[in-house]
Amino acid sequence: MILATRIISLVMSAFMLLSSGLNIIFNGKIYKYDSIDTTIGLSTLAKSQGITNDGESWFFSGKNALIKQNIKTGKIEAMNLKPFEGLEGYGVKHIGGISYYDGQIYASMEDSKVWNSPMVAVFDSETLNFTGKFTVFDTEILYRGCPWVCCDGERGCIYVGNSRNATDIFCYDIDTFEFIKAIPLESEVKAIQGCEMYKGEMIAATNDSTRAVYKINVENGTYEKLFDRIMYQPKLIDNFGGEGEGITVLEMDDGTVLHALNLGTLFIDANVRHYKMPESSK
Repeated sequence: MILATRIISLVMSAFMLLSSGLNIIFNGKIYKYDSIDTTIGLSTLAKSQGITNDGESWFFSGKNALIKQNIKTGKIEAMNLKPFEGLEGYGVKHIGGISYYDGQIYASMEDSKVWNSPMVAVFDSETLNFTGKFTVFDTEILYRGCPWVCCDGERGCIYVGNSRNATDIFCYDIDTFEFIKAIPLESEVKAIQGCEMYKGEMIAATNDSTRAVYKINVENGTYEKLFDRIMYQPKLIDNFGGEGEGITVLEMDDGTVLHALNLGTLFIDANVRHYKMPESSK
C-alpha cells in the first residue's frame, strides 16, 4: 500500500511537472494573479467547467459532477456524481457554468452539441441534491445551448446567453423562469464560460484566444475588458493551451476579489487563480 501510494504520488508529480511546463510554453505570458490553487488527476474532472461560492464554500462543476469544497480547509463537503437524475428525457449530459443564490446552485445544462434542450437546473447548496426545479429555454433564443448562468438576486433574475458569439444577454425571473427581456450587447463577446454579479455589474470570463475577463453593465449592454488571462501567445499556437472556464467573486482577506477557473494544457490540472480587482474598475 505504501509503495502504491508512492508510485501514484510520483506519477502525479511527473504529470504536474509536464503540464506546468507545457502551460508555460503554450500559454505565453499570464496576467498577474496573487495566488493559485491547483488540482491534478481525476479530481480535475469535477472542476472542469464552473465555479461559484456562498462565502464559506467553493462550488465546482464538471461535465457530469458537482462538488462543494470548504474555502478555509479545502475539505470536500458534498458531491453529486449523478446530476442528471430527474432530468431523463431531455438528453442533458453536460453541466456548464454555475451560480449561487439563496441556498441554491443554479447550473446551466446542455444536451451537448445537439442544442435541443438548453436548460438551467437547481440544486440544494448543502447536499447538492437536485431540487426538482428546472426550466428548458426556447431554442429560438438559446440556439446554441446554455453554457452559463448568472444569478442576480438584487434584481430578482438570472441571466443566460449563447455560446461562441454572444450578441445578447437574456434575463429571466429567478423564481418562475419567466422571460423578462433581452439585453443587447454593444458588440459581441466571444465564448463566455461563466459569470457572477459584483456591485450590480456582471463579471464574465471567456475562453476566447486570451481568456479575457469583462465587466458588463446589465442595464445597457456596455462593457469593458478587465484583463486578458493570457496576455500573449506565440502566433503558431493561438488559442491553444487548455481552456478558460468560469469565474466567481468573493472579497478575501488577502485583497483578492476575482477567482477564475482554468484548465491546463493537458486537461489534467484545474487551476483557480485569485486576482485583485484592477484599479480602474474598483
